Amino acid sequence: MDSWLTTEQCQAYDEQGYLLLRGVLDDKDFAPLRQVISSAIDDRAKELYDGGKIPSLYEDLSFYHRLTQILRESQKGPLLSWNWNREVFSREVYQLLTHPKILDIVASLIGSEITVNGDYWIRFKMPTGGESVFPWHQDSIYYNGNADSGQQVIFSEESQILTVWIPMVDVDEHNGCLQIIPGSHKRGLRPPRRDENGRLIPIEDIESWSEVQNVRMKVGDVLVFGNLTFHRSLENTSENIRWSVDLRYSPTGSPLEWLLEKWPGFIARSERQPETVESWEMWEAKRTPSDLR
Repeated sequence: MDSWLTTEQCQAYDEQGYLLLRGVLDDKDFAPLRQVISSAIDDRAKELYDGGKIPSLYEDLSFYHRLTQILRESQKGPLLSWNWNREVFSREVYQLLTHPKILDIVASLIGSEITVNGDYWIRFKMPTGGESVFPWHQDSIYYNGNADSGQQVIFSEESQILTVWIPMVDVDEHNGCLQIIPGSHKRGLRPPRRDENGRLIPIEDIESWSEVQNVRMKVGDVLVFGNLTFHRSLENTSENIRWSVDLRYSPTGSPLEWLLEKWPGFIARSERQPETVESWEMWEAKRTPSDLR
C-alpha cells in the first residue's frame, strides 16, 4: 500500500510525536455529525426545561451558540458532562470514523490493519475560564480504566493508540487550542501525581524538555498524536463553546482487551483480510443497551 502521507510527514510524526494536517475535511463531512449533536442537545434541553431548570429551549439559536446559552441558564445539570460518547453513538459517528481520508492518514502511521477504538469523544469546552483547562498528560495514563493499576498502565504504554483530534470550530489560544511538547513521546510513560481535581499530571518539569507548541487549527484541519505524547488544552476565554472530536485507532490485534471490553470498537480496514471489516450494524450490535444509556 502506498502511504497517503509523504515520507517527510511520517518522519516528522516519528520525531515529534504529532502531525498537523491542513484542510483534510470540509463542511459536508461535519453536517451529519452536527445533526446528531443537535438531537442530543434537544434531548437534554427538554429534560432541563421540563424540570424547570431553563426558561426556554432556545431552538432559535445556532448550533454554535445554543448549548452555551442553555448551560449558562441551567448552571448545573445533565448537560454539563464535557464529553459525549453514548449520547452521540450513531451511524454518523461510524461514517466519520471510517472516512477514507482519515483511514488513509491512520494507515500511513500505524499500518493498514486498523481497529477503531470505541472511546471516541465529542467534546465541548465551555467558556468557563480556568475551569476549562485540561492539564498536561499522556493518554496512556487514562486508557487503562484504573489509572492506579500498574499492570494496565504497562499495557497502554506498550500498545499503539493513535488519536485523531478534529476541531469543529477554528481554535487558537483564546478558545482552548491544544498544546503539545514535541518529542515527549520518546521518554516513555512518565510517573504522575493527582492534582486537586483528581487529574493525573506529571511530577517532572516537562516544559523544560522542548519548546511548547500551540496548535492553532482551522475547521477541516486534523491533528494526530500518540498515546505517549504530552499534551494539554488551554483555557477557553472566548464567548462560545469549543467543539472538537477525538477519534482513536490501533493496529488490529493490539493487546487492548481491557479497553475494548469497556468501549467496543470494530475493524475499520484490512488489506490482509478485507472480509473482516465490520459494518455499522456489526458495531451497533456490540454496544449493549446498558452501555448506551
